[in-house]
Amino acid sequence: MTAEEQGERLEVQAETSAGEGDAPVEVQVETSAGEGDAPVEVQVETSAGEGDTPVGVEPSPQRDPISERVSAAYEKVPAIGDRWTRWYDLPYKMLWFLQTRWRRKVIPNLVLRAFQRWSIDLSQFNALERDRIWDPTDRLHDFQVPADEHVNMPSIWVVELFPPSAFSQLERAFDRNGWGRNRWMSGVDETNANLLLKYRARMGWSWWRIASIQGDNGAYLIPDAVHAQLPPEFSYIELKAMQVGAGLTAVVAHIALSDLGATQIDEIWHQPHEPMLTRRHGRLHALDRMWSGFHVTQTARERLHQLARRWMNDSCDGAFAEANSPQTLVDMLILDQHDPTDVSEDRGRDQFDMFRALGITETGIHHYTSADIPKMHLVPTSPSMARGISTHHTWALWGQRQAVADSATRMTIYGNDPNQAIAHRYCDAIESLLVALAVSDWLETVEARYALIRDRARAQHGRFKVKVTNDLREQLLTLSIDVGTVQRDLERSWKSRPRFEGEAEFTIELSPRLRADSDRADEPLHMNTELRKRQKEWFEELRAADRDYRDILSTVASLGASVDAAKTGRRALRVAFVSLTVAFVTVVVTDIGDSSLLHEVMEFLRGWL
Repeated sequence: MTAEEQGERLEVQAETSAGEGDAPVEVQVETSAGEGDAPVEVQVETSAGEGDTPVGVEPSPQRDPISERVSAAYEKVPAIGDRWTRWYDLPYKMLWFLQTRWRRKVIPNLVLRAFQRWSIDLSQFNALERDRIWDPTDRLHDFQVPADEHVNMPSIWVVELFPPSAFSQLERAFDRNGWGRNRWMSGVDETNANLLLKYRARMGWSWWRIASIQGDNGAYLIPDAVHAQLPPEFSYIELKAMQVGAGLTAVVAHIALSDLGATQIDEIWHQPHEPMLTRRHGRLHALDRMWSGFHVTQTARERLHQLARRWMNDSCDGAFAEANSPQTLVDMLILDQHDPTDVSEDRGRDQFDMFRALGITETGIHHYTSADIPKMHLVPTSPSMARGISTHHTWALWGQRQAVADSATRMTIYGNDPNQAIAHRYCDAIESLLVALAVSDWLETVEARYALIRDRARAQHGRFKVKVTNDLREQLLTLSIDVGTVQRDLERSWKSRPRFEGEAEFTIELSPRLRADSDRADEPLHMNTELRKRQKEWFEELRAADRDYRDILSTVASLGASVDAAKTGRRALRVAFVSLTVAFVTVVVTDIGDSSLLHEVMEFLRGWL
């Protein structure tokens, strides 16, 4: 090989195809052809595969599409205070200027806090403007409901409890609403008031039908119905009383919704949702399309619940209404396509957001299932996840229409509307379960009242006033009678039968996804048994608290009596002193002779002057 040949650069190209359009990678290799030979450089070009980093090139940072979209949004709508052209920028800058440096020391704290609130409220207008530019199809900022998926709410069940302290209110409700008339189809000649007295004396059945209430524009023929003014979302209401022992009566209202009420949530669910401002706890909040959809859909469901609870408060107010606490409520949601009991369905983020808009949020954690109501799931409501629904005293029973209908029996006797047929088929099982749930909610309310008495005891009874002591005695007497009576009746009922008549039995187990990811094999919990176990513990805690408060009441009454006796003694001394003074003055004034004390004093004063 000649020197020229040895000094030549040999170029060798080796091509590997990893995909069309790949960039070649150049690699230089130096080899020696012998002693004194010039090094030979070999250039090898290879095609980099997709996603590979060429040799000698710094790897580019990983793309973050979410960050890029957020940055693009802030480029279109900069943060508040970055410009002068928008109406809220100048007020925001002025408020910010007033809250900085020496001005914070001059301006009062109350005014500074107001400036902070106004600044935060102005920033929500900026956030709203940015929410409006997001792509409506972006799943991070909106949810999409399939066109073939619909939801129907055929019925709502709400319950009110009447312990001994609320007995007279139930009697007045019978007379005020005329529920004692038109009972010829019930086969019972006695009035509701007489039946109530008999059943609370353990001389009757465990339940009886109170009345059927139909609106003026009702679409159903109910021969012995009581006509009343109902909301247009209601079709009719069936009232049933369930007697628990001698001291507790539960009144359950089965509210059948009209077509307007049953389809109201579905219409809002499918509407396009635009960003909006809402006020919560006195503060403005900007909601993007997704959260706006959550808000309006959950609020529509909450509105139907409020209508049911408000009707119950106005017509049949009991222990919940007296404590200003929401009654326990269950609604039924019937879907066209999705079957919550089908574990083979893919439940991704999109589906979770879609049903979260309805207020269904607990499906990914626990499943509440029952053989008595097959192909349906019971779901508790979590106000922290469904902010449009105000209370956790709300439950939902949901399922897919065809799956539920196929698993049910005797469906043909409940009419042609499949949604109402499902609601009536399982009405008794739902009502009995609702009473068991309501007892727990009532105990929670009673516990809150005990806590209020405890926390305000020092402020209210620090001076041992007789009136305040009497109020405390009345409250404790009412709570003590109610808790003691209901506890005794429920424990006696649990001994004779573990559940109410017709009550659906539910089990609680982890969702299939959590069971697959968990190493533990947790046994399903029997919901009804756990519910009564917790109620028993609750009763014991309340009875112990009642005994403690009674001891406190006795101490307060004794101290109050001692204080009253001391005050009475001091008043008696003051009265005696005033009486003595009056008597002395009277004697002095009435003795007008030359030797009287008054005459001597006058003579002394005349001589001294």
